[in-house]
Amino acid sequence: MIADATTIDRGAFEQSFDVCVIGAGPAGITLARTLAAAGARVALMEAGGLEITEESQDVYRGGANLGIEYFDLDICRLRYFGGTSNHWGGWTRALDPIDFAPKPYVPLSGWPLPQIALDAYRAEADSILDVPSATEAPDLPVRQTGYDFRRFQFRFSPPTRFAEKYLAEIEASQAITLVLNANLVDLRLDDSLGTITGAVFKSYDPADPGFTVKARYFALCAGGIENARLLLNFTSQVPEGIGNRGGWVGRCFTDHPHFLVAECVLRVLVREREFYSPTEFFMQDHSCLNFGLRLEPRWIWPKDLPTIGFEDTPPETFNIQLERLVRDPFVDRALTDRLILPQPTGQTGVIRVAQEAAPNPDSRVMLSEERDAFGLRRVALDWRLAEIDVETMRIAVTTFGKHMADQNIGRLRIADWLLADPPRFPGVADDEVGGKHHIGATRMAAEARSGVVDADCRVHETTNLYLGGSSVFPTTGHCNPTYTITQLALRLGDHLAARLRG
Repeated sequence: MIADATTIDRGAFEQSFDVCVIGAGPAGITLARTLAAAGARVALMEAGGLEITEESQDVYRGGANLGIEYFDLDICRLRYFGGTSNHWGGWTRALDPIDFAPKPYVPLSGWPLPQIALDAYRAEADSILDVPSATEAPDLPVRQTGYDFRRFQFRFSPPTRFAEKYLAEIEASQAITLVLNANLVDLRLDDSLGTITGAVFKSYDPADPGFTVKARYFALCAGGIENARLLLNFTSQVPEGIGNRGGWVGRCFTDHPHFLVAECVLRVLVREREFYSPTEFFMQDHSCLNFGLRLEPRWIWPKDLPTIGFEDTPPETFNIQLERLVRDPFVDRALTDRLILPQPTGQTGVIRVAQEAAPNPDSRVMLSEERDAFGLRRVALDWRLAEIDVETMRIAVTTFGKHMADQNIGRLRIADWLLADPPRFPGVADDEVGGKHHIGATRMAAEARSGVVDADCRVHETTNLYLGGSSVFPTTGHCNPTYTITQLALRLGDHLAARLRG
């Protein structure tokens, strides 16, 4: 059934639910559906309505941006039913096996659960996201001298809009009570401060005194930034915020850095975007992170060939200009000199990187002094990239440049900003900057001394509070997070269903 916090009879919440799921995005909807299928009574609480509103989006406004230039937080997040699936591009891919393993040169890396723990949910995640089987998107062969790169493929969802796909099912459900315009303003703890006894919600009516939802278990699935913001705000019983005794809530926030790192001219015809990632041997040999390189072809008219983005040049000096384009300090001169320069094919391109970022405790979701309509402090975001993040970009593009030259595919020129020391990161007006993937701010760890939740997504300091979404990822890999978010939500649903049966 569907109700609205503004008009619902508050007496409906006098009885306890099995699970209170907070947030109706991909994680929350998947979790609620999984629990309902197992026979649980679920309160699915959504802060927005069925459509986007300024009133709801205003809560997502950030109070400050202290780090790398980033998007306005009310633009890159959507606060209504379906969450950010409402503007999702549909890119999906499972994490690589190496993403779950600790890297000895990356502190805090590795997951406290193996990839196989999520593999069991691939078929169901495929169905939920309407993506083709992984067998339809295998790695493609790469002609190369060594064993440096894999050419991988993404699988694309239509994309699935969770609001459109699942609204009717939830409305007809006898097990799920969806409450719209229900804004979480506090979580209440018992006297031991270890068990959540109720979640307090308010509608947008300024005079609303609020109401409490009781449940055996609570799952906060409010988003990669909002999960941390809410926990840090809930200081009525614990001054540091719920789950933050070890100081980890908000730390290790990251996005996937997305930057244009090189321009290129191509000798061979590239018909569509190609994706390359490093082999495990490459990462180990270079002590770098996982990354995805995107070779994106561009078409230019023959009359424009002489310029390729530079000053006008007569056609007879095209090869001279081409020579200027392809020389860069990272490509071995002896290797380049003995290769035939590409002939004009009518095609240029760019190389973009979308990569893993190392866990960085200094990269944080914090609270500003500015408050939203409910009196909760807004986000102060301090996204930082570490030295290994930058070195990974440089290693990736340098080695790929050598690969292109060695195979006579083309030549590239590394972007000036990446050659600078320190690098001068482009801003959001000039580049992608990030994937709008908010990851790591309530990270998973085997022990409370290095994270917020355990391998089952339970907040270490509590008996019955769980978190859903990409905020729990301890490391990011280089791929878009929606697929892994869905797998984790399915796994959490099975875990809570088992707890309820027990």
